[in-house]
Amino acid sequence: MTSAAATDSAPATAGAIADNARKQAGDAGVVVDAALLREIVKIQPFTRWTGLEILKAENGEVETRMVLRPDDMTQHHGFLHGGLIGFLADNAAAYAAATMVGDVLSAQYSINFLSPGVGEAFRARARVIKAGKRQVIVAVDVIAEQAGSEKLIATATAMILPVGAAAIG
Repeated sequence: MTSAAATDSAPATAGAIADNARKQAGDAGVVVDAALLREIVKIQPFTRWTGLEILKAENGEVETRMVLRPDDMTQHHGFLHGGLIGFLADNAAAYAAATMVGDVLSAQYSINFLSPGVGEAFRARARVIKAGKRQVIVAVDVIAEQAGSEKLIATATAMILPVGAAAIG
């Protein structure tokens, strides 16, 4: 893996990270773990913009965290924008599936908003329900952190497709 310090500079370095991540995610037998997902976050411009952190990634379970930036992540009432809540669910689902089957693409997800996105930071906890050869079904909870407490603000289910390295390149 390329060091974090080296990835913050030139696009050529980002390209090298991308090539390495693509190769590893597409190789049979390569374990997609927290370290590899952190490298993948570095090559995903939108995900990188959100400041998403990978807290856990193993055996079909992923936990991510994103700190709220009120100046550019909220809607007109000051809540976390629903699109970012959907992003948290979708990303965590895809990453959880990847820990089981390698390279993936989201095919579908359904989200239920339970409460407004009020918090200092937000976590997504995803777990694979069933991993098959053609699809992986994942459940996700999105949680708001505020003043040391947690509140469930959304739940989602997703269908994720294993695709292999050819889909990325």
